[in-house]
Amino acid sequence: MVELPYQSDPSVGGLPSINVLWSFCRRSFCLLPPFLPLLPCHLTRAHPRAVVKLPFSHLKMPVRLIAADDWRPSSMTEHRLLELEREGLLCPRTSSSRPEWIALAADHREPRPPKGYVVSFAKFHRHDLGSPPSCFMRALCLHYGVELQHFSPNVVTAAAVFAAVCEGYLGMMPRWDLWLHLYRGELFNAPSGTTWVRKPVRAGCLNLVLKTGKSKRPCEYILVELTLNHAGWDSQWFYLRNDNDLFHAYTERLISERPGHWSYGVVQAHQPRLDPILDALKKLREEGLTAALVLSAIHHRRVLPLMSRLLRMDEMGPGVLSLALEACQMSNEAPADDEVVARVRVAVSA
Repeated sequence: MVELPYQSDPSVGGLPSINVLWSFCRRSFCLLPPFLPLLPCHLTRAHPRAVVKLPFSHLKMPVRLIAADDWRPSSMTEHRLLELEREGLLCPRTSSSRPEWIALAADHREPRPPKGYVVSFAKFHRHDLGSPPSCFMRALCLHYGVELQHFSPNVVTAAAVFAAVCEGYLGMMPRWDLWLHLYRGELFNAPSGTTWVRKPVRAGCLNLVLKTGKSKRPCEYILVELTLNHAGWDSQWFYLRNDNDLFHAYTERLISERPGHWSYGVVQAHQPRLDPILDALKKLREEGLTAALVLSAIHHRRVLPLMSRLLRMDEMGPGVLSLALEACQMSNEAPADDEVVARVRVAVSA
């Protein structure tokens, strides 16, 4: 609700003035609320202390969508993809006939992936996406009904942190009901430069928001402060092999309206099942665990949380067979501390 204070003529028994309401609407770049001309005639003057409450729904115009922009030409050359491979963030190519990834020519302006490939982005892999995807990553695609290009970099980071917290700190596989309890999906449409007019985006339309409506919600999870600076990420696309069609196939689909199930939570009757886990998460937060520390541990261990692996992160300790451990790690040598810090700073805002 919006509270509108008004001046009035004290000689008339004091109620809001139509002229003042109209002036407020003009200052707010809003149209006159449709109910306003129907107000009774005695609402022509306001008491000096009178306040009229208008719902926000009467102060907002419906957003109009226009055509989406074209794809930005790809800037991902083979040299840049080989750098990701050397850093252990992209699977190395092992086949010339069906390579794990395909670099594109400089004049490649619109995705047309071959059969068995999807469109991926370098930023996703710097934020710990792996292929073939884990069960949790596949569940995200199925629940939100999106293709890989519909994810935003921060969604990939939030999912990677969540999976690592479940595996490495809680000692369990990522729990779907816990995810639904913590996050809801939001749709991003790009501004067009005109008020109330926006346009769908071809990449990065799915965003995540931590559910903080209840007073206790902000303290139920570790501190996750992700960067808002992803300039140019949507031009860093290439083709990623889609083993066993675990990702949804690329179809050029645009999402212009948010599906209702993106905001689904946990059934109330099942909420008590999460209480012990939420207590453990609260203790982790009190001990100082943050998304930055989780990402640092991920890179030191050379593990991609959203990639299918033989072992959970908490199982990758002393006594594990070296062959099983090597199968879960993306490189033979741990990255230097400075490199880990640089990777974390790309993902988090603090």
